[in-house]
Amino acid sequence: MHRTFLMTLVVVFVPSIAPCFADKALLRDHCADCHTGPDPEGDFSLHDLGRAPDQSSVQLWIKSLQRIRAGEMPPDDASELSTEQSQTLQSFLQHSVTAYERASAPTLRTPPRRLNNREFENSVRDVLLLDHVGTNDPMAMLLGDTLHDGFDTHGETLGISEFHLDQYLAAVRAVLDQCIFSEPQPESQHHVGAPDDLMVQDNGNRQRRDRTFRSDQGIEIRSPRERAVCKTFPETTATGYYRISVRAKALDRHVYPQEATGIHDDDPLILRMHLGNRSVDFSLAEGEFQKFEDTYWLAAGTPIEFSFATDGLRLLNNGNFKFQYRIGHDYIKEHKPNLYRRVVTEEVPRATNRRDMPSHWVHWVKYWQGPRPMIGGLTIEGPFYDSWPPKRQTALLGPEPSLNDAAAILQPIARRAWRRSVTADELDPIVRLVQRHANSLGIVGALKEGIVAILMSPSFLMPGSDQLTDNERFAAKFSNVLSASIPDASLMAKAEQGRFDSEAGIREELSQWLRSGRAEPFLRQFPYAWLQLDRINFMAPDVDRYPMYEKKQIGDDMVREAVTFFQHNVHNNNPTPELLTADYSFVNADLATVYGLTDVPDDSVLRKYTFGDGRRGGFLGMGAFLTLTADTLSTSPIHRAVYVMENFMGIHPAPPPSDVDIQEPDIRSARTIREVLEAHRSDTSCAACHQNIDPFGYAFENFDPIGAWRDHYVDASQPADASAGGNRRRRTADVVTIPVDASATFLSGARYDDVTEFRQIMTNDVSRDRFVRCFVTKFLTYANGVAPDNFSEIEAIVKRSSRHNYRIIDTMAAAMDSPLFRETNR
Repeated sequence: MHRTFLMTLVVVFVPSIAPCFADKALLRDHCADCHTGPDPEGDFSLHDLGRAPDQSSVQLWIKSLQRIRAGEMPPDDASELSTEQSQTLQSFLQHSVTAYERASAPTLRTPPRRLNNREFENSVRDVLLLDHVGTNDPMAMLLGDTLHDGFDTHGETLGISEFHLDQYLAAVRAVLDQCIFSEPQPESQHHVGAPDDLMVQDNGNRQRRDRTFRSDQGIEIRSPRERAVCKTFPETTATGYYRISVRAKALDRHVYPQEATGIHDDDPLILRMHLGNRSVDFSLAEGEFQKFEDTYWLAAGTPIEFSFATDGLRLLNNGNFKFQYRIGHDYIKEHKPNLYRRVVTEEVPRATNRRDMPSHWVHWVKYWQGPRPMIGGLTIEGPFYDSWPPKRQTALLGPEPSLNDAAAILQPIARRAWRRSVTADELDPIVRLVQRHANSLGIVGALKEGIVAILMSPSFLMPGSDQLTDNERFAAKFSNVLSASIPDASLMAKAEQGRFDSEAGIREELSQWLRSGRAEPFLRQFPYAWLQLDRINFMAPDVDRYPMYEKKQIGDDMVREAVTFFQHNVHNNNPTPELLTADYSFVNADLATVYGLTDVPDDSVLRKYTFGDGRRGGFLGMGAFLTLTADTLSTSPIHRAVYVMENFMGIHPAPPPSDVDIQEPDIRSARTIREVLEAHRSDTSCAACHQNIDPFGYAFENFDPIGAWRDHYVDASQPADASAGGNRRRRTADVVTIPVDASATFLSGARYDDVTEFRQIMTNDVSRDRFVRCFVTKFLTYANGVAPDNFSEIEAIVKRSSRHNYRIIDTMAAAMDSPLFRETNR
């Protein structure tokens, strides 16, 4: 759209370098014909630029610079700039933008925003010195955060209202009630859950009182939807420590073939213990019962339940477990003909229903030999305590709190919560609040009210106030980005000592956090937000055509693949561009089926896998990207192109005109999506955008809606074979197929014939710098709650990153050392 005007802007508006382009023919050939007059190409006129960047035109100047750098200007079919001319233009544009941004002196302070739900929960936990906020899920009442381009840290969606305050207040009180006590110590009890005391219930919408398969040894959990409970101890009666002991084992682990059950032979059988909103997994072996025992801090009212954790036993029919009993029918018919004959001739005729259908699942329930856990019994002892009051309470309030000590007790709590030093004058209103309530609530109850006031303060809920010093602000922001929580005393002390005044100091601390595991919240949430993985099932692949995707929950594996890959690269401090175009990823057996791999271990563990065909590896070859950019039955190169441009290249194409009708390809009439888009490009109003967008998407047309490879488009009305992981049936004469054309040419003239050549283009210097710049922008958006708009500062970060071969930790450290993160010029 803006190709040909880029050379001209220097000629028209910059006398200092105009001699390079003084030739009137050059002006005529490259500018006037397209970008002047009443109907300029791309709806862009040279007059839009002005003589120098200003608030209304600076983005056009930046876009001009980026297009020249990419070689997209002049057009491939026009005369070319010499290297010297191109560098002159780039230098001029860069200096002009930098001069404008320095002169305009935009504020570096980011707008305030409230804590999102993750940050609120983690921060409350750490202010109160807890391991977790409570198994009674006190945060469940919070209104869900709205995402902005995948980010739950974006200020535009994190406003605060009276409703939010009511929710925060209720949540804080619920947490405090489970960690601060003023009543007498509860009495500990010992509960024994024998097999007769255990019961299995369906966890679906149709609750049934008892679905238990019981023997003298114990009870079985057959369906992943079922939960086992102890009828004599359904939930905890008081908050405290509970010692829970479970006897369990696996049954019939390998009787039925894994192709039928969907459970990989090399996977362990997992019994999951649910403790309210937390869970613990036990890996079971066949044979003798195993004993699993541990101690847990549980809130009052926490239910204790058990389930069979598997993504299998859902392959037949609509996935409902009852239909899986057909596996037993098929197995007995093939392997136990005498039993099969007896059931069909003797039991089926006497059945109360389905007597005309011997293969119906109701006749084979009692003969089930699918893999399943058996619980032989459990004991629960508690609540008990290390002391009374518990240590978690005395750590906050001291062993014997008094009214005279209120300020001393609350001061360290307020310092943690407000992420800064707290003066006596600031704390005085809260101390007086405690004094007013001491007679009616007692000293412990009154101190709880003081803590509530601290945690309901804007200084806690809206971090980043002007009351923080520069060092305090940096420590608070550093901790919030990496751990979604408050800074600890050690980090605050290092900040006050000036340890983070340099990029090297930041890099050292960043590396420590990554090694210690303290940055796990960032390593989970940032790639999830950046890649917008929340969208993966927004337009989920059609369940009839791609049954394995839904029944084996492939989308979850794809999300784990992307996050694991990102974490691996960060921990190894690999070059940032490797995220995009690496020749490896992390796959398990289910992903291997989708990706067409045959040399992956037969289990659910994600392992590093190097691809040898050049088609996959890195973000560009992942099922997550390929699936969330597809529709239920078809793919669109435009959707994938826009995703690549916005999330990997940092390019934001203009939305299509409202009157453009983009059709899906009609396979029956042999029209492909390429033919549809070519028709659009014949319209001059569409061509300018599509010639820029389309090349970023055509490369992926060999990947179907679940990311499986295809050489042909196939009639989407034909169902897929579940055993093939969603790949379509063998083609027959009545199925229309059209070869996939995955070729395209960029405006720069770079051409590719398939995705392997496209990936090579993505490794060139232009694509590398675009990706690193995009990574920096996404990182700062995550950190600041708003996208950075200072182009020159981002350029400076990328330049500093280049000195370290663009390695991820070094790039993050450079970003954290920049004015855009510090929110101040040093």
